Amino acid sequence: MRRPLIFLSAVTFIAATASTTHAQSAQRWSLQVSGIGVGVQGEAYEGLSSGPGLEAQVRLTPSVWSFGLGLQASTHSIDLGDGSSEDVALAGIFLEPRRVIDVGSSTFAPYVSARLSFLQQSLELDAGNGSTVSASASGAQINGGGGLLFRLSPRVNLDLGATYGLINFGDVVVSATGLGTVTVDGSSGTGRNLVMRLGLAIGLGK
Repeated sequence: MRRPLIFLSAVTFIAATASTTHAQSAQRWSLQVSGIGVGVQGEAYEGLSSGPGLEAQVRLTPSVWSFGLGLQASTHSIDLGDGSSEDVALAGIFLEPRRVIDVGSSTFAPYVSARLSFLQQSLELDAGNGSTVSASASGAQINGGGGLLFRLSPRVNLDLGATYGLINFGDVVVSATGLGTVTVDGSSGTGRNLVMRLGLAIGLGK
């Protein structure tokens, strides 16, 4: 009886893994494009509003684990205090591992994820007479979260996800036309991001 039980256990495990992987992606490689909404909080984002954006990533899915490498960018309005506002860009690169959770369905699957990002926020102002002033700060961020994957076709998945995390920015670098570049010491700060995502993942190859 032991050999049949071992065999049945192995078949059950393989079937469950295949079902979960299929719900995640039927292809080893996939390309995902998403619309995102980014909420910002903390001293590093003081005066900034939440804003819309886009992200694109390439994902490798060898098993119930998948790994994404991508780019994100969002736009945020900042109040300058004189009744006017300007747009601040928040953009960078990220690495996102995920693990799907087997719920016994080949059409949808929840997942948990982490996200390691290197982001830069930047602002450019028109100083008049053809001169511009730009300011930027960069930092590393770590997020945790999850979401749901829905199988729309053998090659297309719908992704609803969200991550929340902390970032620590370096000092602000300011550049002005004709005046050079200066680093403002002590201007670093911490912040928090909530990234909400609605995207499509398209399988590549076989």
